[in-house]
Amino acid sequence: MKTHELRNLQALRQLREQRAATQLLVEQRQCQERERELALAKQRLHRHREQLAREAQQAYAALADGLSVTQWHVAQSQLQGLSDEQAQLQTAADAMTRQRDQQLQRREDCRVQHLARQRQCDAWDSVVEHRQRGELRAAEHREDADEGVQTPSAAGAN
Repeated sequence: MKTHELRNLQALRQLREQRAATQLLVEQRQCQERERELALAKQRLHRHREQLAREAQQAYAALADGLSVTQWHVAQSQLQGLSDEQAQLQTAADAMTRQRDQQLQRREDCRVQHLARQRQCDAWDSVVEHRQRGELRAAEHREDADEGVQTPSAAGAN
């Protein structure tokens, strides 16, 4: 393989490494976004649970004060509605957790790919440098040989 071909391959490997680095940055940003979304979902769930607990306390306090059957049914219905909303919020938070975990896995895959690309680039750099040094030595040997051939002929001419 010729040196210019090695350089072309080296440039291609460097381009791939740059793309892998860019993809890794994109994945890291998306992971951060997923983390923020998950934190917000957990926060909403926490606030909703607090609201459910307050409503339940109010309903039981009203029951102790003497609540009519109709009022009791309304309170139970409201509590059931809040409980259903809580289940929906919990499902959403669980889905966000799964999405975040998938995003983390994609980020890890990109990190591994980026490291592999970096190692490939380093290896190609070494190969190209070795090849260039070899060619430089060969050129120096040719020059030395050319000088050696010219010196005896120059001496014979005198």
